Amino acid sequence: MYLHGGSGRGDDLELVMEAESLPKFLRDGDLALSAYVVMPQLPSGEAGWDGVTEGLAELIDAVVEECGADAGRVSLTGHSMGGTGAFAVAAAMPGRFSCAAPLSGSVRDTREMRAALADLPVWAIAGAQDDVVDPAAARDFLAALRAVNPDARYTEVEDAGHFDLPARAYLDGEVGLVRWLLSHER
Repeated sequence: MYLHGGSGRGDDLELVMEAESLPKFLRDGDLALSAYVVMPQLPSGEAGWDGVTEGLAELIDAVVEECGADAGRVSLTGHSMGGTGAFAVAAAMPGRFSCAAPLSGSVRDTREMRAALADLPVWAIAGAQDDVVDPAAARDFLAALRAVNPDARYTEVEDAGHFDLPARAYLDGEVGLVRWLLSHER
């Protein structure tokens, strides 16, 4: 499941496809996956992904039931507001995802958040040159999360900014994020 950033909110799916991120990379043939990729669109009236977790759970259930997707291999990723959402949605639905990879996401380091993500492989990636979302939020949270979760990791791409990070994370075979997302099973 991919959660888009703030510019994708609304009721025009082209908004989701325009950003330089996973949906566009798939549509343009820059990336090919042998997996279902679910890319919901957040309604314009919603402030963030944490407000629609029930609908996301229903969507996952429908894809599993109607398409025969493997319920034990549902990974979660997103960029910017979607990265922040990936943290929040994974924490709100413990046991639902096989792993989570928030990109350029912000997260508050709370005991509850660490406990909710203690058993989930999490790989947060941020750009060191990000001037939209401070990479310190994810960096600091992942450092704290590692104390209770050995499968928590953080990567900061030294020369990446906010908007060029998705290409660096999803398309760079050396980073290996897509392989990582596909390799986990609950």
